[in-house]
Amino acid sequence: MAPNVESQTPYQRYKEKWSSCTRCKLHHKRDRIVLGRGKLPADIVFVGEAPGISEDVLGLPFKGPAGKLLDEIIEVSGADEYRCYILNLIACIPLGKDNAKVSEPPEFAVKACWPRLCEIMQIARPKIVVRVGKHAQQRLNSWKQLTPKGLRPSVVDIVHPAYILRADISQRGLAIQRCEVAIADAIDTVLRG
Repeated sequence: MAPNVESQTPYQRYKEKWSSCTRCKLHHKRDRIVLGRGKLPADIVFVGEAPGISEDVLGLPFKGPAGKLLDEIIEVSGADEYRCYILNLIACIPLGKDNAKVSEPPEFAVKACWPRLCEIMQIARPKIVVRVGKHAQQRLNSWKQLTPKGLRPSVVDIVHPAYILRADISQRGLAIQRCEVAIADAIDTVLRG
C-alpha cells in the first residue's frame, strides 16, 4: 500500500515523482535514475554534470573515482561539517548510440531535468551552490532561476574531479587545493561569517 501523499515529506514526494522519469530519451538506456545523495535541507548543494557508469549501476551520484575525490575535497574543505547534498544536472547516464558515455550532458536532457533541479533546490534551500565542472558552470549560469524567492546562495565553481584525475599528475595537487580553498572560503564567508 502506497503511503498517503499528505504524510510524505517533500523529499519523499520528490523521489516518488522523479524516480521513474521519462521526460527525455535518456531513460531508455539507463539502469537507474540518479537523483542525489546527502542531507536535506542542505547548507551546501554540489551540482555536477551527469551520472557515469558507477553512478548508473548504484543509483547515486559521484560514486566512482571522481566521487571519491569529491568526497575528499568536501572533507578537507570542511564542508562535511555541514549538511551537503550532491546531484547532477541530469539524472540519467548520457549514453550515445554505441552505448558509450558521451562527454557532456545533452541540451535536451538538461532542459528535461530543469524542473527536477528547481524542485530539489526548493527542498534543499542551500546557502552555497557549488557548480562542479565546466558544464555545470555553463548550464547553470541562470542558477538564480533555480532557487526559491528570497534565497540567494553564494555560488562557487570548482574543477570537476574527473578532469583532475585525467590531468598530469604534477598538476593534480594544485587543482585539488584550489577546489578545497574555494569551498572553504565560501563556508567561512557564508556559513561561519
